[in-house]
Amino acid sequence: MAGICFVLNGMRHYVSESTWKQFVAHECRQHPLMQLLQQDPLTSRAFTRPRGYAGDAVMMDMMYAAEHGYDLPAVAGISELGRKLYEYQFQSPAPKAVRARRRIICEQVDNLAIRTPKPHILSLACGHLREAYDCPALREGRLGRYLAIDQDKESLAVVEREVGPLGVETLAASVRDILKGRVPLANFDLVYTTGLYDYLTEPVARRLCEILFGMLNPGGRLLIANFLPSISNVGYMEAFADWWLIYRTEAELLRLAETLPDEQVETINLFVEENKNIAFLEVSRKS
Repeated sequence: MAGICFVLNGMRHYVSESTWKQFVAHECRQHPLMQLLQQDPLTSRAFTRPRGYAGDAVMMDMMYAAEHGYDLPAVAGISELGRKLYEYQFQSPAPKAVRARRRIICEQVDNLAIRTPKPHILSLACGHLREAYDCPALREGRLGRYLAIDQDKESLAVVEREVGPLGVETLAASVRDILKGRVPLANFDLVYTTGLYDYLTEPVARRLCEILFGMLNPGGRLLIANFLPSISNVGYMEAFADWWLIYRTEAELLRLAETLPDEQVETINLFVEENKNIAFLEVSRKS
């Protein structure tokens, strides 16, 4: 598997985008390896898109599972080859980065509750909101409002069932709803989104950044995560999982904040998780 990922990534960076896509369509998808690799539940879930899109909340749970013990029917009963492929994929760069991202958000929420009494928090494109599960601030009732928004009602049903009793609210809404002003929200101390920006073009990403920043209280923070282009298994993800993300360099991520009102911005920071595969844009609003 390491050899496959190495060769695919090398070719992806060597040829043009159109040539790479042709190679994926005519060589990778027709190769006997394609069917074998679909025995990996992560690869298969991304490729078959049972909820209509790759990278859904169930797939994220597969990336967390062995570390956090979630019950995953999608992983049960797979072949021996599928199990070995899954174990390899679990330790590959993308899942490791996703787990680190989850820990960072959990720490951010908990630290906010230490600094700000009963803070209000918004998670956009929340998935199953797994970062909330091990958050002491939520378990101890130290948060104010915690609103989880997603367009996937199946994901929201999991959030409602598992952390709704702890006070987490859910709202079914899409990015389009927010861009069109159909979801008027304000007064949050932290607004964050983890995987959403991996799918947004720059014009949409910038406009959404403006809207989310406008939802902050004075002194509030906006936190946006995005995969970096240096991730070493991106060729495999595109070729055999049909999982195409919009990768951004640190400079490109910083550029998303350029249209924010200067007079309202306190600081703009950027940091990278421990594996150096996901970057975080952090924008603070003036008090």
